Amino acid sequence: MSIYFPVCPDKLPGLQPWTPGHNEAHRVTIGYGRKVVLTSSATVHSIEILNGGKLVIADSNRPIFLRARHILIGNKGELHIGSPECPYKGNLTISLFGRSDDSEVEHSYFGRKYIGVGTGGTLEIHSGKKLSWTFLNKTLHPGQGNENSYRFERSWGNRGIIIHVINPKTGEVLHSDRFDTYRSKDESRRLAQYVDEVETGQILAMVVNDEGSNNLEDLAKKALTKLGSRHFHRLGFRSIFLHTV
Repeated sequence: MSIYFPVCPDKLPGLQPWTPGHNEAHRVTIGYGRKVVLTSSATVHSIEILNGGKLVIADSNRPIFLRARHILIGNKGELHIGSPECPYKGNLTISLFGRSDDSEVEHSYFGRKYIGVGTGGTLEIHSGKKLSWTFLNKTLHPGQGNENSYRFERSWGNRGIIIHVINPKTGEVLHSDRFDTYRSKDESRRLAQYVDEVETGQILAMVVNDEGSNNLEDLAKKALTKLGSRHFHRLGFRSIFLHTV
């Protein structure tokens, strides 16, 4: 009888330890077959993974904080955080920093602060814990499945909290609205009422654009927490936020 022991992504042979340190001007390119494992916290300007490059996050006993303006995974690039057979058990935080009006780092599709996966790129994130509002139970690949899909568009709107109500079977946006909770507490109350009136079984996709916390009241936070959100109550000044419940 043989026993199979899965090899965790950060234990695969051929990986080189990567400790770039902290330098907000450092533009990192991982490509041409280079395979590295991040073993400690780091701050860089940006990371681009392409042309056979691979970045793996070490499953460390120490917390790892990775700060960058953006992470772009291009053609034949790979970023791995755990695997289905070896879920990530460590404490990892990826923080995207920079001003929202900094056009120098703007990508034509992904924008300014993003973890973007282009055509032919691979992003694998696997953890042992699942949130109660996460209903995805299998890997989805582009173009597969009989149902339509929902796609986030950068043109959702201006400042505040933008909500789309989505049909979970077809991906159709049933209705949408924007709430400028930076400007007015009335918008926060309107948001709470809007959320309470959404029919059971629909998907709420929410984006915070520019700033939405200034006049966001507890009434709205509690309405979203009631639906299962565990993060919205921590929304801070100029937080960039994408959430579904």
